Amino acid sequence: MKSLVSVIISTYKRPSKVIRAINSVLNQTYKNIEILVIDDNNDKDKFRKLTQDVLQKYITEKKIIYIKHKNNKGLPAARNTGINKAKGEFISFLDDDDEFLPVKIESQLKIFKNAKDNIGLVYGAYIKKDLTLNKEIIIEPKVKGNINSILGLNKIGSPSIIMCKRSAISKIGGFDETIQFREDIDFYFRLSEYYHFAYTKEIVSKFYVHQDSMSKNYKYKLKHTLKFIKKYEVKIKKPRIRWSELQELLGKLYLLNDDKKMALISYTRAYINRPFRLSIIIRIFLLFLGKRIFGQKNNFIRYLNSLMKINDK
Repeated sequence: MKSLVSVIISTYKRPSKVIRAINSVLNQTYKNIEILVIDDNNDKDKFRKLTQDVLQKYITEKKIIYIKHKNNKGLPAARNTGINKAKGEFISFLDDDDEFLPVKIESQLKIFKNAKDNIGLVYGAYIKKDLTLNKEIIIEPKVKGNINSILGLNKIGSPSIIMCKRSAISKIGGFDETIQFREDIDFYFRLSEYYHFAYTKEIVSKFYVHQDSMSKNYKYKLKHTLKFIKKYEVKIKKPRIRWSELQELLGKLYLLNDDKKMALISYTRAYINRPFRLSIIIRIFLLFLGKRIFGQKNNFIRYLNSLMKINDK
């Protein structure tokens, strides 16, 4: 008998988008799937009614399992609710504004079935669609195997592109509900302590970047990045490249939050741990020109990195 795959779709204030996500799961080439839609809207909110209205047909036809939170609990909690209700041997996640490509589940299951290592997670290539710029790029997978020592930044991508063994998720206790941003990095980091990761080269999902994306909220992003670093500080200070990458990220976030002093401290730490990375020196210089100039120069810095091949030093 074919393995059951549970797909968990968490939705919040996006009734106009969640139908696309559901249909992308229904259109999979692999059919032994259960779809759990976790409605994370507040019970009396207008978005609860709108969401129920657009989902009613799918509920009536039993195409989805519909679960409501009484109050908004956040994305990690919504995913955990789905995990606790799921019956599948394998679990995939899908944000309500993203979509699966038809071969997503079939191609990832094939990797699991043929794996010789202790694989806990399989991801894949994906299309990144920027709705503001009306631009699409394909992001290809790059890392696999035992990747615990390099995880700190997101080397994988959105949970919308992954599939996990249910037993692996149970071992780490699901998502940390106290981390509302970078919760995916936290999840991957803990999972990688016990399992290897693998990938398929198939394009498995389409990930949308839009105006109301949480990633645009720099204050919120800084707060939860700091929370993640505090949680794992002892473990993630080595190797030095990982610690430098995290400090470089902090430098950028501090600057975007108009805190030049902390940005300078973070970039200095990044440089001490990775002194051959020219872009850190450039960023320290640009720091004094202000965040608008800094942002405009990012493409130039990436170009320098590619020319000098210094990214991995």
